[in-house]
Amino acid sequence: MAFAILAGWLVTGFYSVPQGDRAVLQQFGRAVRIMRPGAHWHWPAPLAGDRVVSIRQIHVVAVGYRPVSKLYEGEPAPAEAAMLTHDQGIVRLQFAVQYRVVDPRRYLFTIDHPRKAIARSAEAVMRQAVADSPANAVFAHDTYPLAAVVKTRLQGLLNRYGAGVHIVAIKIQKAAPPKSVLAAFEKVVRAREDAKRYASQAQAYADSILPKARADGAALIDKAHIYRAHVISKAQTRAARFLALASIYARAPLVTRERLLIDAMEHVYQKARKVMLSDAGRAVVNVPMAAPPPAPVVPPRAPANPGAKR
Repeated sequence: MAFAILAGWLVTGFYSVPQGDRAVLQQFGRAVRIMRPGAHWHWPAPLAGDRVVSIRQIHVVAVGYRPVSKLYEGEPAPAEAAMLTHDQGIVRLQFAVQYRVVDPRRYLFTIDHPRKAIARSAEAVMRQAVADSPANAVFAHDTYPLAAVVKTRLQGLLNRYGAGVHIVAIKIQKAAPPKSVLAAFEKVVRAREDAKRYASQAQAYADSILPKARADGAALIDKAHIYRAHVISKAQTRAARFLALASIYARAPLVTRERLLIDAMEHVYQKARKVMLSDAGRAVVNVPMAAPPPAPVVPPRAPANPGAKR
């Protein structure tokens, strides 16, 4: 009888560790080794025992809400969700911490209540990150930068605690202002969206007129260069003609002066409508001049009263 009881007691020491899990073997309450998957035996209770921990499963801890499904959605926890931003704004933040156990012995025996410790550490780190960020950054649609900062800081904090876990991801579920200021916040959001839309419209308008303005400016610059070259060429031509005349004038001043006077008078009288007579009034000097304009044609006047008898 005693042998059967002893045999039954020894049989209770057999146990198995599933794939993807690890078992922490305890003897007299002390963790002695980590057992890999498979069938094992240890001294039966109360001399020894085992605690199985999954190292493949991703564990989830919710902060700021109480999950009711696998979608991490639930009722908010006001004490955890309310946080203060850098610009003195209040935000209700809900997020989840996803982690894996990498050291079962540390996870079970280094800190008390590992899940609660991870949740409180994540809350503290998130509060610090939110306090360092403006409200616009927290309420932004892209919360990846904030989640990345929290993940890095939380991993460092848990490493100092020796928690034996690896933070897989920080999933921010919701970031919203309190209900008391929700209407004002929505107005601010709408105003910000309107400002972005107006800025986009202004940029589109600028993109539509700037190419034409640049083309017109380039055309004006080209015209200015052409006009500049024309003026310079004309000035150089006049200067060369003046220098040539000056050289000729230096050799024969009287003849050159008379020739220049005749040329000038010819140029003037070509545009004049004048007839020059001699002093006696008999000889006529024909001066080339432009043809006179045609006389206006005056239509005949109609009688005042065509039907009246004479």
